[in-house]
Amino acid sequence: MSRAAAAILGLLGAPAALAWIPCEQKDLVPPKPVQREAPAFPQAVREIGIEGSVEVALTVLTDGSVGWVRVVRAEPRGYFEQAAAEGVRRWRFTPAMRNGEPVECRMRTRVRFALTDAAATAAGSPDGGRPQPVYPPALLASRVEGYAEVEYDLAADGTVANARLTAAMPRGEFEKAALAAVRAWRGRAGAAGRHETRRFDFRLPDSQLDAVPPTMLASAPFPMAACERHQSGRVVLEVETDAGGRVLVARILSSEPAGLFDQAALAIARGSRLSPAWRDGQPIPATALLTLPFAPERATCPDRQGPDREQRPSNRPPPRVTRRDAGPAIHDQRPGNCAERGLCLSRRPA
Repeated sequence: MSRAAAAILGLLGAPAALAWIPCEQKDLVPPKPVQREAPAFPQAVREIGIEGSVEVALTVLTDGSVGWVRVVRAEPRGYFEQAAAEGVRRWRFTPAMRNGEPVECRMRTRVRFALTDAAATAAGSPDGGRPQPVYPPALLASRVEGYAEVEYDLAADGTVANARLTAAMPRGEFEKAALAAVRAWRGRAGAAGRHETRRFDFRLPDSQLDAVPPTMLASAPFPMAACERHQSGRVVLEVETDAGGRVLVARILSSEPAGLFDQAALAIARGSRLSPAWRDGQPIPATALLTLPFAPERATCPDRQGPDREQRPSNRPPPRVTRRDAGPAIHDQRPGNCAERGLCLSRRPA
C-alpha cells in the first residue's frame, strides 16, 4: 500500500550573494534545527499519485524562528508550493551566532514529496503487476526497520530497465528485496523513456514509528570546474551513522564523472543527518547507502544569475528580514491553471 512522505534535502550549491547574510558564511556558527518536521504531503495531490520537490529560500531570525519564506522552484509547478512554504514556516532553529551574538541569516533547502510503499511481511500476489518487496526474514526476526530507494527507467513494453539503488538504511538485505521487487514490475505499455524513483519503507507489523526524523543533507559549494563545463554528475557513497543518523564516516563507492564532485560530496555527507535505522522501536547505528546528484542548473555559478536571486533596482535599499512575509510568499507559476485545480495560493498577512 502506498503512502506519502516528504524529505528535506539541502541544496548542492552556495546561496547567491544578497543583502542577507548566508547561514554558511565562515564567520558564523550556523543555525541548528530544533524542530524541523517534513511538510505534510497534500492529500488531494497524493490521491492523484503525483510526486515532486520544492526549493525554498528562508531566513532564520535571531530568536530561531523562520521569517521570510519564498518558493524558488517547484517541480512540477502548482502542486506542492503551499504545503512546502507552510511547513517551513513552522520550523525552529537555534539562531546563527557571530562573536557570541545571534544574527539573522538566509538559507535554502529542498523539500521532496515522494509516494512511499510499505514492504510486505510475506510473499503475496502481484498488485497490478507491481509486487511489493518482501521483508527479509532475518531482519524481520531481529526487528530491524529501515528503507530503500530505487530509481529505474520504463521500457516500451512496460518492463523496468536500469534499476539501481540510490539510498538504503541499513545496507544489505533491504537493498536486495527492493531491487528484486522493482525488476519484476510490469507497467503499462507505451511509457518508454519514463524515469521513476520509488522508496520502500520496511516497517514491522506492530511498528510504532508513525513519524521518523527526515533526512537532512548539508550543503557545499558547486565545484568551479563543473560550473565552467556546465557539468552535471552524481556520487554514490557508503556512510557510517550513529543512532541519530549523523554521518560519522563517508566513503565514495562511485562518481560520475570520476573525481569532479568527490570533495563536495564528502563535505555534504559529513555534515548530514540521515533518517536512521531502528531496532525494536529504538534508533541504532548503521551503515547506509547515499546517492548525491549534482545539477548545474540548481547551483549558483559565477557566470549566471542564481536560481533564487531576484533582479533589484540599484537604488532600492536592502531588504530587511525582521518583518515576516512582507509580501506574497509564493505564487502559482502557471497563470489560469491553479483555479481549475483548486490549488491557488493566497497572500499570507504580514
